[in-house]
Amino acid sequence: MTSRDRLTLYQDQGVQLLLGRFVKGEIVELVPSFDLGQTARYPEVEEVVDGDTAAAKQLVEKLWDVGIFKRKFHEKILVCPSCLSANVSNDYVCPNCNSIDIERKTLLEHTACGTIDSVDNFLVEGGLYCPKCNKELIEAGVDYQKLGAWFQCSQCGKRSDLPSPIHRCRSCGHIFTIKDTGFVNVYSYRISADAEEEFKRTFLVMKPIGAMLEDFQYKVEMPGQVSGRSGALHRFDAVASKGSSELVVLDVIASEREIEETPIASLYAKVFDVGPTQTILVAIPGLTEKAKKLSSLYRIHVIEASDSQQAADLLKGHFGWTGLSGNEESIDDLQL
Repeated sequence: MTSRDRLTLYQDQGVQLLLGRFVKGEIVELVPSFDLGQTARYPEVEEVVDGDTAAAKQLVEKLWDVGIFKRKFHEKILVCPSCLSANVSNDYVCPNCNSIDIERKTLLEHTACGTIDSVDNFLVEGGLYCPKCNKELIEAGVDYQKLGAWFQCSQCGKRSDLPSPIHRCRSCGHIFTIKDTGFVNVYSYRISADAEEEFKRTFLVMKPIGAMLEDFQYKVEMPGQVSGRSGALHRFDAVASKGSSELVVLDVIASEREIEETPIASLYAKVFDVGPTQTILVAIPGLTEKAKKLSSLYRIHVIEASDSQQAADLLKGHFGWTGLSGNEESIDDLQL
C-alpha cells in the first residue's frame, strides 16, 4: 500500500472520527474484547461503522495494512479447524471409552487404621466416617489426610490419573484434539507516530485550507506533486491550479516554537525548479526574524497563524484582496 492509499483513507468520515480520537488522546490503544462469534471485537471502531463488527475488524486490518496503525500481539485464540468458530469447549474424556461423563474423586487416608478410599465412601450424613472402622474423622492432617485424586468414568467405571483432553465446536459439532486445532492471533493497535503527524498535516491542518482554496474555484490536490524544469517531481502540501495560467504551491510547517530558516531554503529549492505563480508558506505559530527576511528574499508569501483555521481565514483575506492574476513576479524572475 502507498501513501496515496493512506490519504484516501483519511478522507473517510469514519476514519477521521476514529483517528481524531487518537489525536485528542481519547483513545490510546485499541484493545480487543473476546467474542464467541467474531473471535475479537473493537468496540471503539464499531462506533464509526454503525455497529458492524465485521466491518470494524476489516477497517482495523486495512489501517494496519497501509501503515496507519501499528500492532502488537495480544493473545492467541483457539478456533475450530472446520468452521473457524471460537465457540469451542475444552473437554476431558475417559481414556477408555471417550465418554465426557467423568468425575473427579478425592482420595482420603484414615490415619489411625490406614484405610484409603474415595471421599464419597467416607461421607455419612454430612460427616466423615471411616468405611472400615466407622470412626469419625474430624481434623484434617490429624485424623485423615488427602492423598490426591483420580478421575472415574460414570459410563464404564474405569479410573485414570489423567483424562484425555479434547475440543468440541459448539457451532458445528466438530470434535478435535490439539493436533488438529486452529489458532488465530489477536492484536491490539495504536496509531503510528508517522501516521499521526501525517493525519494532522493532511486532514486536521490542511482540510480548512483546502476548502478555502476550493471556494476560490481552484482545483486542489492535497498533497500534490508538480514536475519541475529538471524533470524531478516535487511534493507540496497543497497544489492549487486554475487552468494553465495559475499555479499555487503551498506548504505548512507546524512547530511548538518559531520556525527557523532551514525549511524556507528547502521550500525555495523546490519552487525554483517548478516556477509557480505564487508560493505560500503557512507557518504555525510563526517564523523567526531571520526566516522572515529569507522568505521575503525568496518571494515566498508567509501566513503566520496559531492554527489551521486562522491560517485559512488569513488566506481567504489574502486571495480575496489580491487574487492571483499572475501579475506578481514569478520565482523564475528571482536571481540570486
